[in-house]
Amino acid sequence: MPAPPSRSGPFWPWAPRRPRPARSARPAPCPARSSDWLTLLPDGAEKRQFIIDCTNCHQFGARQALPDGVPRAGAEWEAAVTRMVGYAGATTRFPIISAGRDPAATARWLTAALGARTPAATCDAPLPAGATVTEFLMPDSSDLPHDLLIEAGGRVLVTGMFTHRLWSLAPGATAFTEIPIPVERANPRAIEADDAGDRWLVLGNPHRLARWTRDGRWDSWDVGMYAHSLAPDRQGRVWFNGHFTRAPEQIGYVEPSGRVTTIDVPAHPALASGPGGPIPYELRVAPDGRIWMSELQGNRIIGYDPARRTFTVRDLPTPVSAPRRFDIDARGVLWIPAYAGNALVRYDPAADRFETIPMPVRDAVPYVVRVQPRTGTLWIGTSGADAVFAFDPATRQFTTYPLPSRGAVVRHIAFDPGSRDVWLAYGASPGIPARIARLSP
Repeated sequence: MPAPPSRSGPFWPWAPRRPRPARSARPAPCPARSSDWLTLLPDGAEKRQFIIDCTNCHQFGARQALPDGVPRAGAEWEAAVTRMVGYAGATTRFPIISAGRDPAATARWLTAALGARTPAATCDAPLPAGATVTEFLMPDSSDLPHDLLIEAGGRVLVTGMFTHRLWSLAPGATAFTEIPIPVERANPRAIEADDAGDRWLVLGNPHRLARWTRDGRWDSWDVGMYAHSLAPDRQGRVWFNGHFTRAPEQIGYVEPSGRVTTIDVPAHPALASGPGGPIPYELRVAPDGRIWMSELQGNRIIGYDPARRTFTVRDLPTPVSAPRRFDIDARGVLWIPAYAGNALVRYDPAADRFETIPMPVRDAVPYVVRVQPRTGTLWIGTSGADAVFAFDPATRQFTTYPLPSRGAVVRHIAFDPGSRDVWLAYGASPGIPARIARLSP
């Protein structure tokens, strides 16, 4: 997700919205979901690449296909795609759109696929018995809540990617408190806690990793790149990856002493040399100490063994499937959301075997997976279905939890260590007024 250097800068194409006191009611009848719109497009590699390129920041739906309630003509589609490529194309500062995205060809494909068609209105099934979802509006409706961290006492910390702030929601509260970050235009993204209970943040624009200690002290280190994710290990190191590195692609770590080390990743065979790149994405530490990373455009999972200084590189089984924010269970198995492939992918490094599990909703666009450490249940946030899914690895059954809002791009999931609550960050630009949600199963 591109991070605008300022709200009037070249990466903030939409005017900020003024904060709203309450969430607006969903119109009736139930509007079609983004997933319903995506089902109108012909399946295949071209569609999967379109999902990667054109739904990174926001959903694809009526807002894009029916501006002012009228279907876009071919020239209008071409102008819209040209504008998006100008913001985030392969030769821009935030190259999340692939180098092959051609506005004229995309316009012809969309016009042929959609025409004047619209999907049927879709109403959600009820929540499972006993479940509730409570949404909390962010203080600034134009913010992008990127990641959450739930502390032992139940306090929720949220990174405000566009407001350059860290926000706190106390247990039982409905209003947020600002925690200032003492770095100018901090652009906070990922947030994790280490074994000592200190909080670590990726500060995107300043190219820094920051630590906010339990006693309230802030430290930060220049890591020399715009990082995407971070992950503390058992040795006190905090690992990170360079979101737009490609020649060479890089990971690295900050030691307890503050020393920063970077490591070159094996080059992608097709995307390392040209504009754009493989787009390094999630980064997680496995129980055996290996560091694993996904590539959004590169379609690879990469493991690094710090002890042996060796890499394991694997392509996902389905081309152009877009592995996004994966997690690793207690046995070391990777559970990967295939964002464009609409599947949950299981990779067992010990057996070196992939298994692809289709999502229960067509074109749900799974964005993030997190493993509940106490139960082993997988929670899957989506970008297209306005829903969260719980997957039981033992029974191989999904449970669907529809969300109250249309436009709910679930970018991150975190668990309350003292309860069964699952917290969600909705992050889209442009999108609905910024919010997070508490799901009580």
